[in-house]
Amino acid sequence: MLVQAFSFDSLMLLAIILMAGAVSYGFALLILKIMHRRLKGEGARLPVPAYFTAVTTIWALIFGFVAAEVWQTNNRAVEASLAERSSIQRLYGSAAVEALDLFTLRVGLADYVAAVTEDEWGAAANGEPHPRADAAVQAIRLALLEVARTDIPEPVIAKMVVDFDELQDARELRLAIGQRHVAELKWALVVVLALLSQIAIAFVHRDRLRAGRTAIALFTVAACLSIWLVALHASPYGGAVRVSPENLTALLRP
Repeated sequence: MLVQAFSFDSLMLLAIILMAGAVSYGFALLILKIMHRRLKGEGARLPVPAYFTAVTTIWALIFGFVAAEVWQTNNRAVEASLAERSSIQRLYGSAAVEALDLFTLRVGLADYVAAVTEDEWGAAANGEPHPRADAAVQAIRLALLEVARTDIPEPVIAKMVVDFDELQDARELRLAIGQRHVAELKWALVVVLALLSQIAIAFVHRDRLRAGRTAIALFTVAACLSIWLVALHASPYGGAVRVSPENLTALLRP
């Protein structure tokens, strides 16, 4: 369910998060009013106000861990894209007309880029390998085997094989990131702790309704905007802010 939500347009995602925040804000206000009526003049029954900061601190820590994981995944996605582009560019440079003039290898690389950008990256958001891309990888492999039978110096062939291995490694990393499922339990924990933080703020301000409403509103807005900014990047290939295949598509341009 979260995967579909994270794939929405950025403004749509913001609207959904703000709506959820508004509902939780209303619930926290209800708790505030109930506590104001039932616990008025009975402060000795409740822990000291500073105790409730523990809940907001736990929320901040958990959310920080989730955000760090999201940023790290996006960085790895960018690195995989650049590594894949670099490997293709090196192989294509070796196969160019002015270099070794390997027509079969150039065709295989062009087919690979088209299959990746149109089928794996575009249609499936790198969620699974596509047979067309697998066929292109095999075509590149056969082209390199054909090169190995020629009189091209062995160090040149060895370097091309290394480039091909790095291309496959970059593709596997890209697909591994794309197949990584959103940690729904972690995000659920973030949401639950945010709600508990609102309730904790309501307890603290049970004897000051106006101040309580303001404090809950400030926390709610801050939490919603923070969650929105991180959620934009939660799905590196299919989210509102995604890693673009432009690095690869640019290789097909004359």
